[in-house]
Amino acid sequence: MLKQDAQSFNFQPVLESQWVIQVLSAVKASGGKVWLIGGAIRDFLRTGKLPLDLDFALVDCSAYAIAQQLADDLKGHLVSLDPVFGIHRVVFKDGLQLDLADTLENSIDVDLARRDLTINAMALDLQTRALLDPYGGLADLAALKIQLLSEANLIDDPLRLLRVFRIGAGVQAKEIDAETLRLVSLHKEMLWKVAPERIQYELFRLLSCDPCFPYLQSMAETGLLEVLIPDLTPMKNIGASGFHHLGLFDHTMELVRQAECLIADCPQEAQGWLNADFSPVVTRMGLVKLGSLLHDIGKPATMGTRDDAVHGTRLTFYRHEEVGEKMAEPWLRKLKVSNDVREHVKLLIRWHLYPCQFGPDSLRRSVLRYYRRLGDATLDVTMLALADRHSSCGEWLTEEVLQKSHEAHLWLMQNYLDEKSVLSAPRLLGGKDIMRILGCEPGPIVKKALDALQEAQQLSEVTCKEEAEQWLTTHRNSFHSG
Repeated sequence: MLKQDAQSFNFQPVLESQWVIQVLSAVKASGGKVWLIGGAIRDFLRTGKLPLDLDFALVDCSAYAIAQQLADDLKGHLVSLDPVFGIHRVVFKDGLQLDLADTLENSIDVDLARRDLTINAMALDLQTRALLDPYGGLADLAALKIQLLSEANLIDDPLRLLRVFRIGAGVQAKEIDAETLRLVSLHKEMLWKVAPERIQYELFRLLSCDPCFPYLQSMAETGLLEVLIPDLTPMKNIGASGFHHLGLFDHTMELVRQAECLIADCPQEAQGWLNADFSPVVTRMGLVKLGSLLHDIGKPATMGTRDDAVHGTRLTFYRHEEVGEKMAEPWLRKLKVSNDVREHVKLLIRWHLYPCQFGPDSLRRSVLRYYRRLGDATLDVTMLALADRHSSCGEWLTEEVLQKSHEAHLWLMQNYLDEKSVLSAPRLLGGKDIMRILGCEPGPIVKKALDALQEAQQLSEVTCKEEAEQWLTTHRNSFHSG
């Protein structure tokens, strides 16, 4: 366990870091003082290692001037994050970033007093090598406790509402202070006063933590999760049913928990793929969890009933996946996610029911179509679908059915990995070849022929260019019809 005595820590690895030495040297030359602060200190005290993002607070010198000098001397890229408050970042090709900031009121004491959490309100004086810990952050870090510094600081920057849970997941906190949770619940409606890009960053980092479910659950209990994703609220009106042992909102939350548990059952290569970064701030698994939260948002709008000869009257949600995909679009745009992230999340929602159709007994032709349709998202969608199956344990589903579905989803993943060389093989003919042989112009016919020929190639019905041309000639009428 982390010791609570600051004197027991050996900060020599920090002081010997070439980056710390460079910053300290530049600040000294300018007549200023510098402290390593916040997350860098928190993570070093917790792990004994410096992270790739280092935060420095400066007194009696200009953070911009120092950042510009470091960028020039060390061949980094300077980004001014907040010129008004004097916050500047130097980014390097290896992923390292140095954040340099002018202290509030040119005072490290004032600066620390305005921070978010006690565990982030610590600073290492690089001149004296003393650790400043005026708010008991060391004790809270040792106890893995998350505690806000003050209500005023929370109101000053409502992003801290979300950071309570993101940093909690990052350090795998055992406790979030009760008063902190009360303040989050009280001020939760302020969240969207923050720039959406900042919200996106914290959410994606939260979802990329493993596990993040306990912190999402705590976030839901405060009501902050519904402020973040308003489409979750109508789900609370839909209770358990024959297929679902949980109401829709709890079922949605359970998907995240199941995904985090079930990834260990997946093939090793699939685990590596899912745990890899989709973008610099979110893993593919993080987006699976986001897709899990959004996958059924279309159900309240599509709810109906029908009579079932076996089960009597039952709820229906026909085409909820299509409606959910459309509903997610404006929310994802509001969050200012990139185009590739937006399309990926929508794809997860749209196709989350698709994998349950397949298993070892399925026709290879049909399974290959599934892989082609989903492409690089195959493992991601299958992971979400697997979690969905395990989150639906109503009385109408037997243990035998669930086990068979579990095995089918894992088979679908492993088979995809086994078929990758077939799926990635270069096409035997291109669009110009198709137009030449069929005598057609660019358009739907060309795509239809390319897709059909690719399937024939993957099924080994054609194995070379000559066979492909003959096959295309033989089937030419089918492409012109319809």
